[in-house]
Amino acid sequence: MIEDFFQSDVFVIGYYIMTVGTSLLLVKETKNRIKNFRIGIQSIKYAPIAFAILFSYVIFAYDVVETIPILNWSWLGYNIAFGPFADEGLWGIIPFVPLLLYMFIHINYVEELYFRKSKKMVIVWAFVHVAMGVKVHMAIILVPIGFLFKYIYDKKGIDHSYAAHLVTNVLVVFALFLSFII
Repeated sequence: MIEDFFQSDVFVIGYYIMTVGTSLLLVKETKNRIKNFRIGIQSIKYAPIAFAILFSYVIFAYDVVETIPILNWSWLGYNIAFGPFADEGLWGIIPFVPLLLYMFIHINYVEELYFRKSKKMVIVWAFVHVAMGVKVHMAIILVPIGFLFKYIYDKKGIDHSYAAHLVTNVLVVFALFLSFII
């Protein structure tokens, strides 16, 4: 019964609205986030590395790891970031892409601010993604990506790790979008 509630469209839409709503409360910070991105723009050169880690994982390991029940677990069954109707294909995600990109502007900065201070927090960051419906094995692959962002954070500062993180997520959304078209 409770599982049905968590799988219901009403819950998923409410959860998505709550997640997006948090970012909308930060609308006054958007100008600052754009400035932060501009300061760190030189570090977007690291985004293809993070994206390549994900892409390689999806191409070479994803299908195998999907067969391992505990690693395949997700409390929602899909990633909430792509919207509650992602299983409907392209038209299920299109309405959510602009909101998702706007959320990234704020959420990625906050993630860099709180989760790059230590190696332990990098691991916490990876597994916090499970709360968004990300499967356990995908959270695990986020650990090395998190360490890449931590390296950037330690060497160049938050604005640089933020820029790399933001562009990585934009690349992921773009790749997902292309996968629905192709």
